[in-house]
Amino acid sequence: MAELPRSSGCAGFTLAEMLAALAILLFGVTALLGGLTTSVGQRRTTDARHELTAACDYAMHRVQNEAIVSRSGSSSPLDLEFTPLVDQPAPGFQGMTWSATAQADDSRPELWLVTLRFRWFDAGEEVTAEFPRILPRELPLRDRVQGFRGDNVPSR
Repeated sequence: MAELPRSSGCAGFTLAEMLAALAILLFGVTALLGGLTTSVGQRRTTDARHELTAACDYAMHRVQNEAIVSRSGSSSPLDLEFTPLVDQPAPGFQGMTWSATAQADDSRPELWLVTLRFRWFDAGEEVTAEFPRILPRELPLRDRVQGFRGDNVPSR
């Protein structure tokens, strides 16, 4: 058997092939990091929206129990007034304040359109978010129960 002569060149990759492979790897890692950065930003935004929703629920609870006042002590829905709550601190959210105002609609006198306005600073800039809510025009449950019992309904 005769042996085949070996080529004088060494087996391996050329410099151009190595640079092309490195460029493809670099492109893939860069795309992966870009996607990761976007994902982290979206996660922060989602977390902030969840926290803001919790703060909104807290604010509506306070509005239902503190902002609705009877003018004459009766429980008539037409004899109630809405007292705006202004610049209330949001517990658990340092630097965040909220305000609640209401508008009455003549065509729907049994409802108020409540606007919750949250304000806070993010990266040195003031951010404002508004949430409209519909609130029945009625006294809080504890005041209605006291009225049914015959107790004096407090006017705040």
